[in-house]
Amino acid sequence: MRRLFLHTNVSLDGFINDGTGAIDWAFSDAEFERHLDELLQSIDGMVFGRVAHDELAAYWPTAGDEVTAVQRERMHALPKYVLSSTLEHSDWHRAVPVGPDAIGRLRSLKQEDGRDIAVFAGGSAATSLLEADLLDELRLVLNPVLLGKGTRLFQGGQPRSRWEHKGTKSFASGAVLLTYSRR
Repeated sequence: MRRLFLHTNVSLDGFINDGTGAIDWAFSDAEFERHLDELLQSIDGMVFGRVAHDELAAYWPTAGDEVTAVQRERMHALPKYVLSSTLEHSDWHRAVPVGPDAIGRLRSLKQEDGRDIAVFAGGSAATSLLEADLLDELRLVLNPVLLGKGTRLFQGGQPRSRWEHKGTKSFASGAVLLTYSRR
């Protein structure tokens, strides 16, 4: 059985974008890039919300030297499951809209053999997956920045739940990866 985990950047004040939708405030360094390479090599697929899909589908096919060869290859090769009730088709290689039964489809994917699936989704998608009790792990990359406004990671409405701290990893950039699993 596979696990579904959320991996996302978050500001100190709990935002995943800066209010204009920009995420260029997220810190990075060579160690963090290696972390991303390892993460992408360890998974069998990715989940995106519709907005994240649209932004990344426009970016990744033409990504340049700012990304590693591993990132470019894996972002192209891995299946990408898009949580959307309106998207019928995507031109992004191996992107699959999962439609109105997204929760059921993800439950089925979790039951299959294989490696874990990473969720790189927006706030409403992350909240929906929490509400449906689908997330097994939260990997929050806490960035040393206060944004003051933007989109909150969790939109509210998810049930109260307890999580166990599994690990902390600091990066030279000042970002900290906090890992929690469901109790």
